[in-house]
Amino acid sequence: MTDDSPSRPSRQSMPEWRRTMRFWGRNIERDIDDELQFHLEMRERDFLARGLSDAEAREAALQRFGDMHEVANELRAHDINRQRRERRIELMEQLAQDIRYGVRKLLQAPGFTIAVVLVLALGIGVNTAIFSAVDNILLRPLPFRDADRLALLEGVNIPSRFAGRPARDKTMPDVHDVTAMQDVVTGLAAYAPGGLNLTGAGEPLRVRIALATPSLFPLLGARPAIGRGFVDAEGSPGGGNVVVLSHALWLRHFGGDSSAVGRSIALNGLPHTVVGVMSPSFSFPSDTELWLPLGIPFTWDGAGGEAIRSYLPSTILIRLADGVTTETVDRRVRALYQRYPEAATRLEPGPMVMPLQQTLVKNRRTALLVLMGAATFVLLVACANVTNLLLARAAARRRELAIRGALGASRSRIVQQLLTESVILSLLGGAAGVAVAYACLGVLTALLPAQLTGVVPLALDGRVLLFSIALSVITGLLFGLWPAVGATRRTATANMVLSGSYGATSREGRSMRRLFVVSEMAFALMLLIAAGLMFRSFTQLVNTDSGVQVDRVAMLELSLPESRYPKQALLMQFYDRLLERLRSTPGVEAAAAINEIPLRGEWGIGISVVVEGKTRDATADPVFPQYLRVTPDYFRTLGIRLLAGRPIEAQDDSLHPAAVVNKAFADKLFPGENPIGKRFALSPVPGQTPRYLTVVGMVADVRSQSLDMEPMPQMYLPFRDSPSSFAGLVVRGSIDDAALLTAVRTAVQRTDPEQATYNLQMLEQAVAQTMAPRRTNTLLIAAFGLLAVVLAAYGVYAVIAYGVTQRTREIGIRMALGARSADVLAMVLREGVLLAVAGIVIGLAGAWGLSRLMESMLFGVSARDLTTFVAAPVLLLSLALAAAFLPARKAARVDPMKTIRAE
Repeated sequence: MTDDSPSRPSRQSMPEWRRTMRFWGRNIERDIDDELQFHLEMRERDFLARGLSDAEAREAALQRFGDMHEVANELRAHDINRQRRERRIELMEQLAQDIRYGVRKLLQAPGFTIAVVLVLALGIGVNTAIFSAVDNILLRPLPFRDADRLALLEGVNIPSRFAGRPARDKTMPDVHDVTAMQDVVTGLAAYAPGGLNLTGAGEPLRVRIALATPSLFPLLGARPAIGRGFVDAEGSPGGGNVVVLSHALWLRHFGGDSSAVGRSIALNGLPHTVVGVMSPSFSFPSDTELWLPLGIPFTWDGAGGEAIRSYLPSTILIRLADGVTTETVDRRVRALYQRYPEAATRLEPGPMVMPLQQTLVKNRRTALLVLMGAATFVLLVACANVTNLLLARAAARRRELAIRGALGASRSRIVQQLLTESVILSLLGGAAGVAVAYACLGVLTALLPAQLTGVVPLALDGRVLLFSIALSVITGLLFGLWPAVGATRRTATANMVLSGSYGATSREGRSMRRLFVVSEMAFALMLLIAAGLMFRSFTQLVNTDSGVQVDRVAMLELSLPESRYPKQALLMQFYDRLLERLRSTPGVEAAAAINEIPLRGEWGIGISVVVEGKTRDATADPVFPQYLRVTPDYFRTLGIRLLAGRPIEAQDDSLHPAAVVNKAFADKLFPGENPIGKRFALSPVPGQTPRYLTVVGMVADVRSQSLDMEPMPQMYLPFRDSPSSFAGLVVRGSIDDAALLTAVRTAVQRTDPEQATYNLQMLEQAVAQTMAPRRTNTLLIAAFGLLAVVLAAYGVYAVIAYGVTQRTREIGIRMALGARSADVLAMVLREGVLLAVAGIVIGLAGAWGLSRLMESMLFGVSARDLTTFVAAPVLLLSLALAAAFLPARKAARVDPMKTIRAE
């Protein structure tokens, strides 16, 4: 007969010693089995007492009890949750105890606590600041809708036409061809930056504008805060003179009055209606203050043509379809060029389609990553320094730890306590580091690419603060783990013996402290070499001959509206009156006008030329010298050296076409010849007789864009021959800078009260602005290097000084046995030198391997510059010797008799 009754737990119960002692904690499974077994047996006994047989009693008990497995599962879940809750409460109580005890111990050693917090504040602070820049520029997506699918497209034309002229034949792909690729491109917009004069409401104001197709705002997911954006009809030729204001311009110029929408404003003298105000968070591209509709085809008449200075520097922004890559779109665009063979021959090998963020960041990525690496090295040096301090502190606390162990504290419990103290220190350092990071944000702003200025402003937001907290906790665990584990490695008896022996120290502890000092020296040397390379590079840049004398020269830029100066004669009359007024101003030595002020980071316009009597080599690269128009006295105003011939003079005009070229122009187009008297023509039109200009002078090369770019061919033509409505003024004075700037502004206002001026500043200041990123990189890496060196020197001092204190008895005995003070001094210094040399060897190897990463950040200096690689180790070794000398001198002055009597 089979027994179909439900199974029940085994009657084997837990041994009594196991139930009582619980050496390994609770066993929930066995406890539940025992409890259910006990209740089942009690139920069986009840049924047996009623007269049932054993089998009947067992069957009745099982039926009365219910599903054993379900009950067991419920009990198991209940007990597990209760155990976890109890464990959490226990851990929180332990943590609270550790925090209270740790705070008391740190307050008992204020000098130690302050030193550690300051060191950590510097390490964590610089990392937090650099991370804020890296996060905003490289890691975080741009603040636009589906920013990861936005890309910039180059090499595609925006059709344009001039009023009254027939449309030009299509010679290359344009935006209409890209718009037709709807399978890979789901949206397209174009924009072109420029500037216009805003008048009619107070003082004339120059505003940064952007011509934008109506699709730009929807493509970026931007909505006006007040009013509306552009409608499609306004993107057509003659669609209306309307503008959208930035939030900043609306507040500054209109006082935040909502009635500004619908009002008429004058841009370069032409009326425009305000239709909207953008939200405060939108300023694309690069701090734009006002947007105008960009029609396709673009018409050059009106304020739009004046805003972009008769040149359409357009950028096309596209949105990729889901799953489509930039490489796919790039291939499709290149395929479009095959329809235009002549344009296809001019295609560049590089990519035509690139992600928007990557394009805007450009070459700042390398600089930011190098700075992040340098900041990490600083943090590692700080961690090594603090670890040494904690190792020394743990050695001094051996008696305390031994007593705690003897009283029953487990090793893990003591490690937890010491780690809690380390994390408290790191959190305090992190809080102070946030203040350091906040102070660094102003400096880091110079690292922002120009196109991202205003789009991704640097700030310490929640994400950066979370990084700082996480970094603080990880740092605390990093520098606190080894001292905590090492301090509990010995038995309580051994610790008691060591703590009671004067001068006793652990050989293993000494080795670890030395290892950390060697690491500090290696990291410090790598940073010091990087700082040396950046400093030498920046020095080379500053000492580079720019070709102009920028001191005591004021500059400003002007844009004369066509509505008030429709003819070139009127333009020239304005410049003549302005320059004459400036020259007659006391303290002004010279003044001149030019269409492109040098050293402003802008190249301007390059025009191809043809030399008289020479046929162009079809295999040679075409030459596009920079096209410059200058008034007489320009070369004298900027101190540009005349190498041959004469400068531009007042009699040079369209009837007497003359030109002055720079040395690079002469070397390129007249190699080995005297350029004076030679003739060349500007971009001649086929079928027309070329208009030749005669070279009347040659001047020294001028670095037109920036100091770190080699001089390019330049040609200077008479300003009077073709005066431009866009011009820059340069004024040299013998008065102080503020007075000179005031004199220039006053002269413009007296010449034309309605004329707006912009970029009024000293030329020296403008040149400094173009070097701001390099200067910031140099200052930051130099600061990191200096900080790491100071920390490393302090680490050497701390380890040597602690070793001297621990070995006072040994040193006293040595001197009692005949050792001289000089011998003791040399012994201690030798230890410091050995630590420094070991770190220097490792640091040199690391710096040599990583130096290639800095090549793109250097100018005029090799990434493995021998001078830097020799000077940096010498400097670091000298500082290490100086740091070791103080404790060495203390050791040399130990009195052996006092030491022996103390024993």
